[in-house]
Amino acid sequence: MAIRKPKWNDKYTRSQRIVMWDMTNIKAYGFSDANLQRLTYSKYYNQNCFKGGVFVQLCGWLGAAELWPGGVSDSDYNKREGYLNCQNNFAKSDLVELVAGSGLFEVLPFTNVYDKGYRAKTIAWKCGRQHVIQPDWAESDKHFSRSQTLRSASIATDRSGNERGVKVCKRSWFVTRGFTPNMSPTLMNNAWTTWSFQANFMFNPVL
Repeated sequence: MAIRKPKWNDKYTRSQRIVMWDMTNIKAYGFSDANLQRLTYSKYYNQNCFKGGVFVQLCGWLGAAELWPGGVSDSDYNKREGYLNCQNNFAKSDLVELVAGSGLFEVLPFTNVYDKGYRAKTIAWKCGRQHVIQPDWAESDKHFSRSQTLRSASIATDRSGNERGVKVCKRSWFVTRGFTPNMSPTLMNNAWTTWSFQANFMFNPVL
């Protein structure tokens, strides 16, 4: 809490370990192999690509999860990539004194802030009782209530910093160029995760 801006302390309590997640794409060429073409083609991005998760914490620290073939859905990526388990393991090893001066240290699960496209609440809860915050959504023939509108707008405002984090993670020329013929998928994945880490020491925090 000491290294994040005061505005976040006004909005989120000491008992919330906030991390914002978003998905982005790294473009790839069209594959001649039918299976690779199917696995890497994303209808959302309308291209062959790889997809990876990007996170930002309230202190401004950002990073990226592993790249997966572009055909995977955001919800499936969230369920299977493994970052929720990593967060759970970290929370268990980084105990927090929730009441200052009490001398009692407890496990503080992460609270994940997602866009409304994720179906994440169940899997997050199963991974160490992590919480999920998402914008409200309504069916096409229904309207938001006043409280739902304010809540969704507030979350969208907070997540704008995550969108800036995505742009920082894609500033590398190598990553922006995309996956080209004869390139190693392992090399691309390593460049993606390494750049997102070192970007923390190269640019100002996005939050």
